[in-house]
Amino acid sequence: GVTTDMTIAQEEIFGPVLALMKVDSMEAAINLANDVEFGLSASIFTTNIQNMLDFMDDIEAGLVRVNAESAGVELQAPFGGMKKSSSHSREQGEAAIEFFTDIKTVFVKG
Repeated sequence: GVTTDMTIAQEEIFGPVLALMKVDSMEAAINLANDVEFGLSASIFTTNIQNMLDFMDDIEAGLVRVNAESAGVELQAPFGGMKKSSSHSREQGEAAIEFFTDIKTVFVKG
C-alpha cells in the first residue's frame, strides 16, 4: 500500500525498512526510483542483461550494484550519492585522496 507521496517513499530511511511499489515495466521502475530528491545507492537483481544496462545508465544514484544489496560498500571504491544524498563528494578510494588534499603548486626560479 505504499504510494509515492508517503515519507517512506520519498526520504532516505536508514534502518531495516522495506517499501514495495508494483510497476509494469523496467522504465516505470527506473522513473519511480528517480522521482525522489535522494540518490545514495540503488541495486537491481536480474538475469536480463538489457535491464541491467538500462538500470546502470538511467538510475540516479552514486553507487549502483547488480545482484547485490545496495547497502554494501567496497572499501577501495569511491562512495557518495547524487541529488540531496551525502556531500556530493566521494569518500574512499583514490577520490578520497583528492577530497582531503589541498594541492599547492610552487615554482622557484634560481
